[in-house]
Amino acid sequence: MTESTHRTTGELVDELTSDTAALVRAEVRRGQQELWSKAREASRAAALLGGGAVLGALAAGTSAAAVVRLLDRFLPPTTAAVTGTLVFAGTAAALVSAGTAELRRVGPLWPEETVASLREDVRAARPATG
Repeated sequence: MTESTHRTTGELVDELTSDTAALVRAEVRRGQQELWSKAREASRAAALLGGGAVLGALAAGTSAAAVVRLLDRFLPPTTAAVTGTLVFAGTAAALVSAGTAELRRVGPLWPEETVASLREDVRAARPATG
């Protein structure tokens, strides 16, 4: 018999512990890479949603005085204010809609492949430990 077939229980446990730690580290690295990839894809959607939020805030207030004053030259004051608000609100709604569609395209933001791989690892390890 060879030396590798006469390993002690302690040696086997050490090897199992080392292999498990290496597997967990590899899966964590894989999960981090997957999350960074998803975050890069989602950044465009976040920018669109942020832009929509800013323009939505402008639509809620009267801080767009320059637009209202410009419209005031051609329309009565109340109509100019309402028109300016509608322009900002419409643009905000379009940006929010585009951002939401982009988030749907990206999909879930958790590391799906890593989670699936970890589930398979757990399934594979159960018969060996049970």
